[in-house]
Amino acid sequence: MKVDTPYLIAGAVGLLAILGGLAFWIWGGGSADPATPTQTAANGECVAKETYEVSANDYVLGKADAPLTIIEYASMTCIHCARFSRDVYPTLKSEYIDTGYVRYVFREFPLDEVALTASVVGRCLARDQYLSYVELMYHELENWAQPADNDLRGSIKEMARRAGMSGDDFEKCLSTETDAKKVVEIRSKANADYCISGTPYFLLDGKKLFSGEMAWSELDDKLRAALKAKGVELPAKAPAAPATAPADGAVPPADGTTPAAPADGAAAPAPTTGAATPPAATPPATTPPATTPAPASGTPTP
Repeated sequence: MKVDTPYLIAGAVGLLAILGGLAFWIWGGGSADPATPTQTAANGECVAKETYEVSANDYVLGKADAPLTIIEYASMTCIHCARFSRDVYPTLKSEYIDTGYVRYVFREFPLDEVALTASVVGRCLARDQYLSYVELMYHELENWAQPADNDLRGSIKEMARRAGMSGDDFEKCLSTETDAKKVVEIRSKANADYCISGTPYFLLDGKKLFSGEMAWSELDDKLRAALKAKGVELPAKAPAAPATAPADGAVPPADGTTPAAPADGAAAPAPTTGAATPPAATPPATTPPATTPAPASGTPTP
């Protein structure tokens, strides 16, 4: 996948303000970017591996013996990664990860220094908080990565606070290059092993599943096919409810409601001819109508 600017929310503008005097590693110094040999063919093109390993250092959800393993490489400033996290991942988690069909592995592949900083901050949280932090950052990406005051450092610090990190811990987190080296090494190895250059990038059992964006329905079909190839059958998809069309020649009511059908055996109303019959008087109601309270207002949880 070609990496271009639409894939990034935050850029490299003003990055010195992120870490101040501690910014030497954020600029990709040689010590933070170990050389990893790339697999190449005779014509010089990168050749992707078709095998994979999951280590104790990976961030993983799902059963270790799940029939399928999905590995996602993502950048914390990638808008397409954010859309996957918001629109596709919740269904993938509930229908495949939580049910034992898929083991999910998240790996960092920062495409800019801001993404690297956000990943490093996440690694300073408790290990079991990391993936929740990633979801929070993606759900708020358009806000924190484009702060009105251009204070990216302060914006990331506020997101870290929301994730449970104190201000002192944030400063301490950015005072070392250890985690930055780990993240850059993961990125470098992914590029060498799988020829990855853009995000999001997904592997299924070590082979490329897709890159960029994919609708849930298409991903669901691919996962069902992969499971079927391994002898695992999923319940059939529930068919979509068909739209009810009005009978030929019938005119729907002006208010858009559907008239109720007459009960079995009941005669259909006779057509009206001439003057209309005045309606019968309506007896007064014996019980006052119940008052419907106004719905409570609230702010949805991000």
